[in-house]
Amino acid sequence: MDSVAKSVEVALERMGCRVVYRYVEEYGDPEWGPPVEDVGLNPFLAETLKSYGIKRLFRFQVEAFNSIKSGRDTLIVAGTGTGKTEAFLVPVVDEIMRFKDSWGSGPHAILVYPTKALARDQVSRVKILSQPGLGVSISILDGDTPSEERRRIYSSPPDILVTNPDMIHFGLALSRDFRDLISRARYIVLDEIHVYNGVFGSHVRWVLSRLLGYVGGDTVLIGSGATIGNPEVFGEKLFGRSVNVILGPRRRRGVAVHYMVECSRASRWTLASMIIALLARGGLKVLAFTDSQQMAELLARITVKSYGVRVGVHRAGLKAELRREVEEAFKEGVLRAVVATPTLELGLDIGDLDAVVLTSLPKSFTSYIQRAGRAGRRGRQGLIYTILGDDAIEAYYTLRPKEYFEQEVPPGYLEPFNIEIAKTHIVAMLLEKGALKANAIPGELSRALEELREQGIITISSNTISGARRKLRGFLESRGGIRSTGHQVRIFEGPEEIGFRELPEALLDLHPGAVYYHAGRPYISVNIDLDHLKAEVRRVREVNYYTRPLYTVDVDEFKPVDSLIFNNVKLLYGDVRVTLKVEGYTVREEAGGALIAEIPLEKPLKWSYWTKGFMGRYPDTGLHDLTLAISSYHALEHVLIAASRPVAGVADTDLGGVSYPSGHIVIYDASPGGNGASRLVLERFGRVVEVAEVIVSSCNCEDGCPRCVYSPYCGNNNRFLSRKGALRLIDLMRRGEVKALEPGRPQGSPMA
Repeated sequence: MDSVAKSVEVALERMGCRVVYRYVEEYGDPEWGPPVEDVGLNPFLAETLKSYGIKRLFRFQVEAFNSIKSGRDTLIVAGTGTGKTEAFLVPVVDEIMRFKDSWGSGPHAILVYPTKALARDQVSRVKILSQPGLGVSISILDGDTPSEERRRIYSSPPDILVTNPDMIHFGLALSRDFRDLISRARYIVLDEIHVYNGVFGSHVRWVLSRLLGYVGGDTVLIGSGATIGNPEVFGEKLFGRSVNVILGPRRRRGVAVHYMVECSRASRWTLASMIIALLARGGLKVLAFTDSQQMAELLARITVKSYGVRVGVHRAGLKAELRREVEEAFKEGVLRAVVATPTLELGLDIGDLDAVVLTSLPKSFTSYIQRAGRAGRRGRQGLIYTILGDDAIEAYYTLRPKEYFEQEVPPGYLEPFNIEIAKTHIVAMLLEKGALKANAIPGELSRALEELREQGIITISSNTISGARRKLRGFLESRGGIRSTGHQVRIFEGPEEIGFRELPEALLDLHPGAVYYHAGRPYISVNIDLDHLKAEVRRVREVNYYTRPLYTVDVDEFKPVDSLIFNNVKLLYGDVRVTLKVEGYTVREEAGGALIAEIPLEKPLKWSYWTKGFMGRYPDTGLHDLTLAISSYHALEHVLIAASRPVAGVADTDLGGVSYPSGHIVIYDASPGGNGASRLVLERFGRVVEVAEVIVSSCNCEDGCPRCVYSPYCGNNNRFLSRKGALRLIDLMRRGEVKALEPGRPQGSPMA
């Protein structure tokens, strides 16, 4: 492995690139606890653990054991591969063995994994503790469970039921058998709890609340996941109950060597493809990550074309069977390289992994820990390469690489009052119960009720909410699963449906003329019909460019519910109605990213939605030139969003922004209904401004570049941006010498 790492370093030097920082991470085993026979386990369970080589438990596992056995809601926070599964499973199995006869029919425990694939992947580990001699049975119930097996589960329930949030969501709403089945559970376990951020977390909070309505108050809730910066707060927000936090180690025994690489002579995609190819040709098994579905496809394509290395693609939007084929081929070593979005960030078993390539810094440090933790497990050395490019935060850490590895783990976040998500679960509860009391729905969600009534989905009379079952079921099924707010555009090639894309991203990726990659194959978008949520694409044989949308965002309404004052800027937080308008797109070279053309759309595309966000009116720049003024506000908007990544741990794709000549800047949750990101940024706004100041003051460009105020998500191709103007505004804010302005209504043409 050292020789392969050396060959990568030599190739980097030849390309004129450099290793900015090399960080060696080495861990021993977690702190040991007592032998298994001294923990107080059922003797048969202790012997089973020993037969699998588990002769002692780690200290944090014993702490979790005692917490769960005492009936406390428990959150176990530890790194990948450290033994979290055993920490919650051993006490649960022990309790089932002791009391199942008096408890009656099961399931006594429900193990919830974020996805079907992960649940099925993890069940082999769970079955270690459900051997015939222990008398503990286990079954999987999800959308792929055959009808005959499903009937068997309902008639003869297992002791442990393994499932996922989607199955619980639809099962509660549509199946009385399912509701009866889960009502017996005494333990509910949510594994990989750190992924329940944003929209997904908001959905799961509702799902869990609905589930708890059937199992009763004595049920013990257990969470398990990677490091979270605010485990007590996040656990309570997700569970709706206080939790006892058990902290384990960040990483299991082994050595990981982290390389931060910078190269100004090549695009990050060219550089990443070279590193992937060298690692794979050197006999290593390599997993590359990118946060964009289309960039995952593009990177795999470049690697195949340039180096002849076979590369798989694993991302959302692909059919499940395609993802499973890639997982199996990678696990068996048939594939030596895979490019993935966060779909492989979780603990799917893809075998021993030697190296991870990150095409950019992940959107949060938690995500970095998860991705890097996939390499070098089981005592093996791992190599992690992160490419730093022309990005404000990457430039920040290029100058301060040690600071990256010393930073605090960011907090988890979600938005409990997302009205789009609330609509889904209000309808689901009506299907479960037949009727609801209107005053039982929180006042913050009154608009969700009103919109459902306006759509003819529900009726409200004398404080009673009801609806026709056919309409309710049709609405629920139209919303899809619980990974989005329910607005999904289905993608067709001729009569065949090949995938989907969520709004508002679908508008940006599938406008007419857009290059859209799917399963490694290029398509051109022909049409997108927002009324019927349908896009038509045409397969093309070859394409040597990619596209990026040109768009504007405008704030139609703002309804404040909270406020704070930062020095001389009053910031209002509340409900925001935004309109996204795609007016054209740019065409860029596939490999280098050079601009080829800007093409207007014949008919602009519009989509409006409500979300959460905060608005402030920033100081007068003192610049009488309107172009310089808007360039200052626009640049400040960009850099505030960029600075939110290291401070609040939110992805810049979780946030949107728009600025106005009147000095108004609105930063909002990119997800319809909200995802909690903007609220977290607002709570840490002072630190966000500090990091933003470092970014714009450290750059030595003339007056704006990708390393300070440019954004890859800018709607107008990064025009009208002034680094110096943004720095002037920050200075005025920090000194607080200018009178605070009432926000009022934004004026002038917006810049997104």
